Amino acid sequence: MTYFLRLLMCVLCVTGTAIAKPPLLMPMPVSVTNLDGQLQLTSSHLSVYLDEKYRNPSTLLFENAAFLQNFSSVTWQDKHSAQLKLEVAVWLDDIPRLDIDESYQLIISTKAITLKSQTQFGMLRGFATLNQLLFSAKTPYQLNAMTINDAPTYPWRGLLFDGVRHFLPISDVKRTLRGLASAKMNVFHWHLTDDQGWRVALKSYPKLHQVASDGFFYTAEEIKDVVAYAASLGIRVVPEFDVPGHASSIVLAYPELGSGTKLDGIERRWGVFRPLLDPSNPDVYLFVEDVVKELTALFPDHYLHIGGDEIDDRDWRENTQIQLFMAKHKLSDTHALHAYFNQRVANIIAKYNRKMIGWDEVLHPNLPKQTLVQSWRGHHSLAAIQEAGFNGLLSSGFYIDQPQWTSYHYRNHPEPIKSKTLSAKEVINHSVFTLTRLKGSSVNGKVTVFRDTQSLLAALVSIEGKGRFITDQVLQTEHGFELLIDTWMGPTKLFVGKTKSDRPAFVGNTPYEMKSKSENKPSLRALNNALHDEQGKDKSGRVLGGEATLWAELLTTESLDTRLWPRLYAIAERFWSPKTQVDERDMYRRLVVMDRFASLHGGKHKQQLNERLKTLLDDNVTQDEIAKLLKFSEFLEPAHYYTLHHLAYLRDEYHHGALLDKLVDVLPVESLMLREFDYSVDDYMQTCSKSLETSLQLQIDEWREFIKHNKRLIERITEWQNPYLQIKHALQSKESQLIINNNGTIAHLVASLNHYHKVSSLCKNSG
Repeated sequence: MTYFLRLLMCVLCVTGTAIAKPPLLMPMPVSVTNLDGQLQLTSSHLSVYLDEKYRNPSTLLFENAAFLQNFSSVTWQDKHSAQLKLEVAVWLDDIPRLDIDESYQLIISTKAITLKSQTQFGMLRGFATLNQLLFSAKTPYQLNAMTINDAPTYPWRGLLFDGVRHFLPISDVKRTLRGLASAKMNVFHWHLTDDQGWRVALKSYPKLHQVASDGFFYTAEEIKDVVAYAASLGIRVVPEFDVPGHASSIVLAYPELGSGTKLDGIERRWGVFRPLLDPSNPDVYLFVEDVVKELTALFPDHYLHIGGDEIDDRDWRENTQIQLFMAKHKLSDTHALHAYFNQRVANIIAKYNRKMIGWDEVLHPNLPKQTLVQSWRGHHSLAAIQEAGFNGLLSSGFYIDQPQWTSYHYRNHPEPIKSKTLSAKEVINHSVFTLTRLKGSSVNGKVTVFRDTQSLLAALVSIEGKGRFITDQVLQTEHGFELLIDTWMGPTKLFVGKTKSDRPAFVGNTPYEMKSKSENKPSLRALNNALHDEQGKDKSGRVLGGEATLWAELLTTESLDTRLWPRLYAIAERFWSPKTQVDERDMYRRLVVMDRFASLHGGKHKQQLNERLKTLLDDNVTQDEIAKLLKFSEFLEPAHYYTLHHLAYLRDEYHHGALLDKLVDVLPVESLMLREFDYSVDDYMQTCSKSLETSLQLQIDEWREFIKHNKRLIERITEWQNPYLQIKHALQSKESQLIINNNGTIAHLVASLNHYHKVSSLCKNSG
């Protein structure tokens, strides 16, 4: 009997009855009503009804519909006899647009499936649901009778795909598009230019791809093919070309457009660099217009992204001509100059019937209000965007090039759920802290711990440059206060002492050096004013949704999928499903299924890990050995946040030439096995059930035996030697162990064992 089956039986013994679970779908629909009976289909054939006037335009959509590919043949049939009846009210243009109706209704009876939608794009979303239902069916090709009513919460549900830092070929693009469609996501934000390369071939400025691409770029024909393919999946393609910063590739190809810094080759490093376009040069605006003209001919979407972020303004400040230009136009500083440039670019884009998108830094009152602003800085920045009257997108918290627990992304609503308004009745502690990062400036802030009107502990955390965070996840200990908040870095655990402390902080699974010391407490009035200000801001702008971001500094075509799947399904649910869909445990229950689903529907995450394991051992490696290494990999996680980036920087490997040949580069971002174990420990904490304790201990014993018998195999991989020893020691001890960053690898089994030991001690002490 497997461990998890034993656990399930134990839970049923404790609770008495099994609780009905929702269907294994992700994103979860708005409503699901179960009916009696089942519909039995066969793999050989599916008969479909669609109004004859829509059959010809449906051809491409049907060819690429994953659900229909489950059947050997699909034929048209009359409405009365068809197994799948499609009722589409209006057939729109082939290219999807923002705010199209993607709602649908599924009625599965014992005789047929009826899929109703206002548009063909709603039909595609219904296909995605049907494909998941078919995959998770207990009996092959048998669907339970049910009614599903569904529509997205947000109209913009995207993924930024960076094909610049490491070139990602069209095969990767199309595979990713198929994955997005399976998750009901509808925007492919294609990052095409940056300091390290220009990846789109243009006729007007051919040296961009000839000089600044290393020969890796997308042709006009390839782009048109991708746009058409994406449209057949109900996905918009939004291009991004970066101006006026992240412009090294432009300045390399056409130095006359730059502001001062000269280049002698393609930028190979990662980071933020000096080259900027010259806003005082009229030729720059001619360049922008020519680029916009060609891009709008290739990309029919109504939006065009200009980047606009991370301006290193030294060239502007040191250029005499630019300074004279600023004086002439009464531009007080480089921020005003940047706004001037963005305004002119927005007007050029509008000339071609497009709307401009830019990152946080483009925000300025003088921008046209139709400008869409995308936040990478966090909710405080998104709030400022809305308060200024602009529509916004959220990407902070959805950086999936970073290893992060899926639960962190899942809690990150584009519009935070309104919680009860907190007021303080007593100020308990006020501390200042410094969290030291491996690269970049320290994170400095203040923590004010208070009791609310219900006498419960809470805290207001103010972080320099990042706004305020309110949390009720506060635990008082003998020496101080431990608190949990979700920041732009990830789920962050801070500890402040009653007087001072040097206990480490944790960003997700990763320890960071932290120091805190107490200061004079603010008055109760001052604290409540701060709480009121943070919870009572008026916002007029609309949040259109969000985008996960897949930056490619540490990603290649060999590791792409390990960052995407399966957690992109959970992010898709955050964009699609009702805001009330917040049960993290149920999300993980379904994510296990989606992990398998992704593997069978184009995702290569498991294959990429398997292949990397093979390369790390000699040619005589057996499948049994690979299977054991895969099991050991479930004990590990890559370090969270930008830890891998920072470590690469410290090794002087933060550049295009770095091999990215470490196993940590392709480890899954979290262990779903350990997550399930942790939830089982939570169940044990609630009941202190002896049967649950026994089952958990049996699992630990099994792990101990596995570690004991596979030492020589595991330690053949050099980078796994230290985590192995740490795990071995933790399994032999009944005391909590330190979590150690083993050069980017976290032995997360240790955290799970620590959790178990703590709960076990509590249960024993409770009698």
